[in-house]
Amino acid sequence: MTGSTKGVGGTVFSAARYLARTSASFAADLANASVRIGESVAGAVTGTRPSPATLRLSVLILSDENGVPLIDAQALQPAIDRAGSVLETESGIRVRHVATHTSRTPAPTAALNPRANKKLLFDEVIGRTSFYHQELAAFEQSGTGLDIVGRPITAVVVRDIAGSTTGCSLGLSADWVVVQASLFDSGKINSYDETVLVHELGHACNLPHHPDQENLMFPMSSPPGKIRGTSLNGLQTAVLHANRHVVPGLRS
Repeated sequence: MTGSTKGVGGTVFSAARYLARTSASFAADLANASVRIGESVAGAVTGTRPSPATLRLSVLILSDENGVPLIDAQALQPAIDRAGSVLETESGIRVRHVATHTSRTPAPTAALNPRANKKLLFDEVIGRTSFYHQELAAFEQSGTGLDIVGRPITAVVVRDIAGSTTGCSLGLSADWVVVQASLFDSGKINSYDETVLVHELGHACNLPHHPDQENLMFPMSSPPGKIRGTSLNGLQTAVLHANRHVVPGLRS
């Protein structure tokens, strides 16, 4: 078999795997949404109220071409805490930080400096994001992986994202998001932004952008003077609770 044929075969396989994964995620979201609607109706009838729901978060920090980690794990804690505060206050969802893993494998430049938005989606479909999946698989085998429903969202810390983007999510089709390391360096006032991580978690849970600058899903955030707000409306909260990543609270 020639190299070009192998390349075509690999691309087809990657695309088929992507479609299968996306279909499974869509089915899980629909099933979870149906259950949440039923619980809401039952709660309204019985007068019971649920305890806070839970969203699990894990973090994967990449190392550069020389094997040097892009950032110290402790630097992410303020953004993780901010995500927990925002989601619990605005939607009754607690963020549970289950693990942080720093990969010591030198990452290829393409993984360290990913493309954004539709280009990242294209790279995912054709298999160019294989390094992420390789590292995520090893991470999950260490005990952080769960079933499709309730599975953690993993924030992959990269060096630089193309263009002016500092975070990117593939939404329904992936259980991971990419966030730029400079977001978490408090010494860099022109890039430090604690809202980006929780904004990308919102996208991973199917929230689209919102035109209100005070809303968490506002597309632009420019530190230090024009950082987006962190509010969420009722519809956004309902979408979050219906997502497959969110484990509902118990009713009492």
